[in-house]
Amino acid sequence: MDAQIREAHAESIEAEVSRILSANAETTGFPYAPEPLKLKIERDGKLVAGLVGFTLWEWLYIQTLAVETDLRGQGLGRQLVLEAERIARDRNCHAAWVDTFTFQAPAFYTQLGYAPFGTLADFPSGQERIFLYKKLTTEPPQSDD
Repeated sequence: MDAQIREAHAESIEAEVSRILSANAETTGFPYAPEPLKLKIERDGKLVAGLVGFTLWEWLYIQTLAVETDLRGQGLGRQLVLEAERIARDRNCHAAWVDTFTFQAPAFYTQLGYAPFGTLADFPSGQERIFLYKKLTTEPPQSDD
């Protein structure tokens, strides 16, 4: 089989990768169908804070959280995370996870109830990438059995 590896643009490959991953549903009982979650806060028509993530397999993943530097510490990030968690609960998610860096906001997430579950050293060099999770419900996920 003659195959070529080349860089792809997200728009052209996501659907095909999802199709290939659909076989995971046989094992997990859940289709591979990430549902985007995008939130923003605007002031005077200008984006000042935003959250990008998705829900998949009863989990929320917070991919990116950003707040304008001069507006940090005013609760905007907290509002976005809490709203994302609310939406995730509405989508039947029982937990959330996020990754951040030692030079970013690990304390922000721990103050919101997230607990570390792993790290990558020297990512980037001299820093750590920190992975955190939080239970969103006190009830375990229900099986359809």
